[in-house]
Amino acid sequence: MSHTLVSLACHAYGIAAVVYLAYLVRQSEALATAGRVLVGGGLALHGVALFELLGVQSGRPVGLAQGFSALAFLLLAIFLFLDVRYRRPVIGAFLTPLALAALLPGLLLQGGQAPLPPGVRQPLLPLHITLALLGLAAFAVAAGVGVMYVLMERQVRAKRFGLLFSRLPSLEFLDTLNRRLVVWGFLALSITLATGAFFVGTAPGPWTVDGKTAATLVAWAVFAALLMARTFAGWRGRRVAFLTMAGFCLVMVSFLSSYDVPSPSAAALRMP
Repeated sequence: MSHTLVSLACHAYGIAAVVYLAYLVRQSEALATAGRVLVGGGLALHGVALFELLGVQSGRPVGLAQGFSALAFLLLAIFLFLDVRYRRPVIGAFLTPLALAALLPGLLLQGGQAPLPPGVRQPLLPLHITLALLGLAAFAVAAGVGVMYVLMERQVRAKRFGLLFSRLPSLEFLDTLNRRLVVWGFLALSITLATGAFFVGTAPGPWTVDGKTAATLVAWAVFAALLMARTFAGWRGRRVAFLTMAGFCLVMVSFLSSYDVPSPSAAALRMP
């Protein structure tokens, strides 16, 4: 049942992606409304499927398929909130295809994982996983906004004011939105690391920092440095956008690497 609901949600997202791409070419309030309805309906179906899946997966870690599915859900939930809040539906032309790219592996991959070891079966584990995925989704949206900023800034510098210049939000709006998203993602990632440290303290055996855990820590350091540079050095613009994309790539490395059947102690500081 959950697979059917996710499949229906995926179709809704796919149609929404076409609608938002059409909106990029020709802005129309009817297209914007249709896109919001499709994304909202898809999220409703998707949310029911994820809730049902959580009941089936009780006592088991989130597998790669479920992780991709939850990431797509959170990414589109953040986008819909931003669209309703700021009335910038054109962002959907960049984010709905990204969400589809994340969701398709969740539909194609099969199978779950073995039950959780007792050492990591803690009450804080759902919070740890949820915040990790929420932070990843926020960084994904921030990276998408960064791509939009780079494309817009390139047209401005070249003084070639094409379709994107007339359709995309202003550089100032994109830079401000990027900052807010990075702050949200950084807070979620920080709490993820804090709860992961708690698991390290309770898990049996020695704790070692491998490459996957290091990727998460390096990503945290990149975003911490980025926020400090924004606050104290006044960094803005293209280099911030590129650093956001680089940090997102590091977090994705950690996310994808977390499904190589990690040891309980090493898994505690990783993205789920």
